[in-house]
Amino acid sequence: MTLSDVMLFISFTMNNILIKFDDGTPITLEQMLLAKERRVQNQQNAINLYHYPLISLSLVIPGPIKNSSGANRLFKEAITAIHKALSKNAIPLVHESHFHNITGYEAIISAKCSADTLKQCCIDIEDNHPLGRLWDIDVIDPITQQSISRAKFDHPSRQCLICQDIAKICSRSKKHTIDEIFSAIENKMKDYFGVSVR
Repeated sequence: MTLSDVMLFISFTMNNILIKFDDGTPITLEQMLLAKERRVQNQQNAINLYHYPLISLSLVIPGPIKNSSGANRLFKEAITAIHKALSKNAIPLVHESHFHNITGYEAIISAKCSADTLKQCCIDIEDNHPLGRLWDIDVIDPITQQSISRAKFDHPSRQCLICQDIAKICSRSKKHTIDEIFSAIENKMKDYFGVSVR
């Protein structure tokens, strides 16, 4: 994948602030793999410290630029949605850490409830929030230290942003271009924030 593949200009104004997805620093595959290793280590550290189930939040952003202003806006909105959902369900938040790296925006949140309850809460966010499809909200069981599957609660795998197929299948097969994916992301954000594309 080359930079020319993703250097499309996607921007819009929100309260007179320009939001873009091409204003960050491109990363390599090696950097992305190292980031995944660090995420697992951060998850293990949080479980060892607090002994509660945890939410591991990352964003669904294609291409080599993960730390753009658009990604930052999505991350902040995800944190707000998670806080509201925990409060609504009377789930105490035990600890929260944010990681703002060149490889993207992530958060780890420990919550005082059962892992199954937390997973169902997060599935609800992913499925029902207008921007939920742009967030990857995993729940890690403190006993197995593994992510809990949606299938455990008879929820189907997440759909592709563009078509009705399973997202992982489309991603692996590279069924859609990055331009198409960003167009879908742009439309969701435009609808949610009520702004127009410049």
